[in-house]
Amino acid sequence: MKDNKEIHESFFATPFFATEITEWIDKTNKLCKPHLDEAHERVEKTLKKSGTDFGHVYHSSNIQDDPKLKYLVDYVGKTAWNLLDRWGADLSNHTLVYESMWVQEFAKDGGGHHRIHIHENSHISGFYFLENDKASYPLFHDPRQGAAMTSLPQKDVNDISFQSRMINYKPEPGHIYMFPSYLPHEYVLSKGGKFRFIHFNIQAIPNYIMSNEGSV
Repeated sequence: MKDNKEIHESFFATPFFATEITEWIDKTNKLCKPHLDEAHERVEKTLKKSGTDFGHVYHSSNIQDDPKLKYLVDYVGKTAWNLLDRWGADLSNHTLVYESMWVQEFAKDGGGHHRIHIHENSHISGFYFLENDKASYPLFHDPRQGAAMTSLPQKDVNDISFQSRMINYKPEPGHIYMFPSYLPHEYVLSKGGKFRFIHFNIQAIPNYIMSNEGSV
C-alpha cells in the first residue's frame, strides 16, 4: 500500500476536560467551611482519642442543594451538558441530574488517599480544587480492560502514548477536571498539609423516567 493510502486512526479514546476558575476559590472555601465543620465534628471524638488525624479523609454530606453554591452547581451542570454533547451523546431525551456533590479534605497529618475506583451509574465526574500544599494528586488509569490484559512495556513512561497505563495531573487551587465516570482514578497518599477539593458526579436520566412514565 502506498503511503498516501495509509490510514491511521484513533478509536475509543477517553475524553478529558480541564480548566481553571481561580476567582471562585476564596468564596467557595468560605461557603464550604460549614459543611466541612460538620464532617470534622462527626469524627472529633474518635480522632481525639488517637491523637492524630493521619490517614483520615473528611467527607461532607451532599452540597448541591446549598443555594449559596448555585453558581458552581450551575456551571458544572452546564459544562457537563456541553461536554457530553461535544463527545457525541444525544441528550435530546435525557435530563442531567446530580448523583452527588461533596467537599472533602485530607488529613493535615498526612496519609489521606483514595484507592482506584470508578463512579457507577453516573456519566460525568469531576473535581474542583480549593487547596493544595502539593500534598496529593489524582492518578487516572487506562479504562480498557483488554489493553491491561495485553499491555506491552512503554518506551518512555514520561510520554503519553497508546501504551500509557496511567496519567497524573498536579492540581493547583482553581483547577477543574471533568471526565467520563467510567475512568478509573485514585488519589496518591498525602504527605500532609492542605488538600481540599469538591467532587461531583452527574447522571443523564431518560426523560420518561423523570416524568414517571412506566414507573412501578
